[in-house]
Amino acid sequence: MNKTSRRIIKSLLASAVLSLFHSESKAEVPSLPSLDDLGNSNAEELDIMKQKVFKHVIKLKPDGTMIGVDSHRSHSSHRSHASHRSSRSGHSSHYSSSHYSSSHYSSSSGTASGLYSTPKPAAKTYKTYSLGDRTLKRGLYGKDVNELVSKLQSNYYLRNDFSATQSDYYLFNQDVERAVKQFQKDAKIKETGIVEETEVSLLGTWNSSKSTLVLGVRDLKLNDSGADVPALIELLNKAGFPPEPEKLDGSKYNEEVRKAVKTFQAFAGLEVTGIADKTTIERLKASAK
Repeated sequence: MNKTSRRIIKSLLASAVLSLFHSESKAEVPSLPSLDDLGNSNAEELDIMKQKVFKHVIKLKPDGTMIGVDSHRSHSSHRSHASHRSSRSGHSSHYSSSHYSSSHYSSSSGTASGLYSTPKPAAKTYKTYSLGDRTLKRGLYGKDVNELVSKLQSNYYLRNDFSATQSDYYLFNQDVERAVKQFQKDAKIKETGIVEETEVSLLGTWNSSKSTLVLGVRDLKLNDSGADVPALIELLNKAGFPPEPEKLDGSKYNEEVRKAVKTFQAFAGLEVTGIADKTTIERLKASAK
């Protein structure tokens, strides 16, 4: 019989001997037989066998005595063994909860938490707000104010040459507030001058034909019509440059209105264009006081 076969047989015999002991036996069983009871082995085989643990069941002491290795070790030895296993493979099934959470689910470790958690969206700023993301009122500025100004302009509530800005974005100033209040009046909602969800929703579907054209919101020229034309005629009358009533055509900016505007522009030292622009209207208001 060769050496390998003898070693296998000896291992099987040693395991059979230990199986006779109770599963809750102490860590060491001093009454186990020595190697001499299993037959003779040469020095090389004996040295190898002294370093082995057979099936985690039996171990050979240097003096030739076998000791039983309890399959259910004490808690302290179990923890030590688990720690040894985890340091080698990283897969111990007996990690403490704190070790498990910190080494496997800590967001700073970049492992499981980083893989499965949903990243928080970046906080919005005035550069990234969209209209409706926040309540808008006087003093604010940003991308959403730009969107608001555009809607107010397209519905004839704010002049197209509006230019009040801050940090390269439109500023919600008194002109924007006035425009918002006029829109709220036309929409028959509370006139607060503040833009919230209700205003955003209504502006999204607003028909400009329902907008009240306030004098000064646009430049008036020949053949324009709307509520701002009669307001201009009234202002010309107050400033002392009335058009002839019999030549007027309701709310239409006709040639008679144009002639009266040109006369005032010449008197005020303005460029004579016959167009009631922002400067002309402001000078008319000042003269009418």
